[in-house]
Amino acid sequence: MQYSQHASFSAGGRQTFLGGTSQQDAEVLSPAIHGRDTFAHIWAGWAGWRVVLMVFVTVFLIQGLLAYNMLQAYAAEQLAGLRAVAHAAILPVVNDIGVETPAAVERDVSKLLHHTTIRGFAVYGMIDAKPVYRHGLLPALRPVKNRVYHKSAYVENGSFYDVIYTPSEIGQPYNAAVRLDASDVVRNVTAYGQRALEVILFLSVLLTVILIIAMNQLLLAPLLKRNDRLLEKMHLQAEDKIYRLAYFDGLTGLPNRTYFLENLDKSIEQKAYGEDGIIAVLSVDIDHFKDINDSLGHEVGDRLLEVVGARLVKALPAEAVVARLSADEFAMMMPMAPEADISVLADRVFATMQDPVEIMQESFLTRVSVGVSRYPQDGDTAREILKNADIALNRAKNEGRGTAREYSQDFSDIVKERAQMVRDLRKALDEKQLQLFYHPQFDIRTGEIVGAEALLRWIRPASGPDGGSQFISPAEFIPAAEQSGLIVPIGEWVLHHACARAKAWRDAGVPPLRMAVNISGVQFHRVDIVRLVEDVLGKTKLPPEWLELELTESIFIEDAQSAIDIMDQLHQLGVQLAVDDFGTGYSSLSYLRQFPIDRLKIDQSFVRASLMNLNDRMIIRAIVNLGHSLNLKIIAEGVEMKDHEDLLKEEGCDEVQGFKYSKPLPEDKFLEFVETYNENLANSKKVWMVE
Repeated sequence: MQYSQHASFSAGGRQTFLGGTSQQDAEVLSPAIHGRDTFAHIWAGWAGWRVVLMVFVTVFLIQGLLAYNMLQAYAAEQLAGLRAVAHAAILPVVNDIGVETPAAVERDVSKLLHHTTIRGFAVYGMIDAKPVYRHGLLPALRPVKNRVYHKSAYVENGSFYDVIYTPSEIGQPYNAAVRLDASDVVRNVTAYGQRALEVILFLSVLLTVILIIAMNQLLLAPLLKRNDRLLEKMHLQAEDKIYRLAYFDGLTGLPNRTYFLENLDKSIEQKAYGEDGIIAVLSVDIDHFKDINDSLGHEVGDRLLEVVGARLVKALPAEAVVARLSADEFAMMMPMAPEADISVLADRVFATMQDPVEIMQESFLTRVSVGVSRYPQDGDTAREILKNADIALNRAKNEGRGTAREYSQDFSDIVKERAQMVRDLRKALDEKQLQLFYHPQFDIRTGEIVGAEALLRWIRPASGPDGGSQFISPAEFIPAAEQSGLIVPIGEWVLHHACARAKAWRDAGVPPLRMAVNISGVQFHRVDIVRLVEDVLGKTKLPPEWLELELTESIFIEDAQSAIDIMDQLHQLGVQLAVDDFGTGYSSLSYLRQFPIDRLKIDQSFVRASLMNLNDRMIIRAIVNLGHSLNLKIIAEGVEMKDHEDLLKEEGCDEVQGFKYSKPLPEDKFLEFVETYNENLANSKKVWMVE
């Protein structure tokens, strides 16, 4: 693809776009891109603190386990010393038992309890374990008979430490049980534990800091640097993806409307066309693209868009910018010299579409319509220039497609008038300015009135102090209504009002008349026409056989089979169907025999020219013969003189309508006409019978 001219703009546009929309993303990603803040962002968050806490707890637990073992050893050492001191203290007393008088022993034991940590003393026989001597607080521990018993334990919440010395330890045939005051041991062990805890906490903090620093330097720093590069790459990729989504079409890869307008504005601002040059803008639309999509499928339609986009890029010079604006609309811009012929660009577009397109074993020719505008002649801004190119494109499509039109101020005036027409028409519908006139239809043989065609009329109140009203031709407002979609609610109003009027006439004693109502192609395909007709007939109580729907041949172009299905459903309701303006449109005999229709209506252009042009008379004869061969009635419109009536009667036409008999009449005038006409017809028959 060729985008050489706007390569510099892409970078500038990307910065502008991201600067305006991704500030929050930049704040989130900046720590990953700027390494100096990486560690601070990691350890400041909850995840970082979890790592620190886990390291600290691990170090603390390991040191705590070691300290606990050391504390146990220290406590055992303190108790062993207490036991040794007590052992040395009781030996003289035990040796005096049985040698000294009891009073002397009692005196020595009292001194022992007063000056040492011993708070109780008991001596038991070696064999029978019976008490031999007791003094002070009796130890809870005592020896067991016929058993060597060597034990020590804390008692009474750790305040005392009871010890049993065996005969081998004291050198006498006794077991000695001693209660020792252990408060000093408890204080020493507690103090030792507190000092150990302080050391552990200090070392845990120190080791945690050392480990975190080592982890940062040896593990996280290289990893984060590598991750920073990866994140930066991902950020740039995401930025590029966002940019492409914002400025390029996902299907064709071409620039989109946003890019095209920004580039055009930038080219205007930078005077890329030169001081005296121009910028040509072409708006290109694929003719009947919807039909291709509907008949061949969206996959073929998408592939066609890709092919057309590629051909347009290839057809234009390298400095041109080609963009896809919407479904099947493309746009091109190109700087040119003031004397350059823009039609050359349009010719190159048409030339590149000459070759058939081959897609999925389907081969077909693609036609396009082109609208052309230029800067500075046709606008001051990119949007205005593109809008005017679209206006020229619509003009090209309305004038037969497959052609190019250059913008003219007259086109804008027409568009503005059409827009105003739509606004006024919407107001007319709301304020009941629309009326129905009725054009009588006659049996050409008997002269009887057999039906009436409901014709929409718009009589708009004139603005200004003089009052009055203004008749708006259907040729002016019906196309505007169809393009805007207003034809749908207007068509519903017409159908309901016409059926209600036909039922009111029948109730008033008027002989049954077939009410013919025109159905727009837009209305036929956009709404559930079958349900609408069924609802209207139900509400108005009009028998369905007295309603005739007039359909134009254009209805069958989009999807003939779908049209046939809808017509079958309408026919099942009992409604009559007629093909309006027959001979001027599609007229496919292969489909005509499948249509469940009751009547063919010969277009007035054939009738009016039939007296002067033999070919038109031959067409009338062919239509009549064709219709009768299919068991269809034939009605002709545009009968303005007796010669027209005679010709149609000679060719075998069944029914007629035209100014020869009456112009379209409002409701009250039509009813008067019917009554007067029927009365005159009856009188003429009586005269004829008398004669």
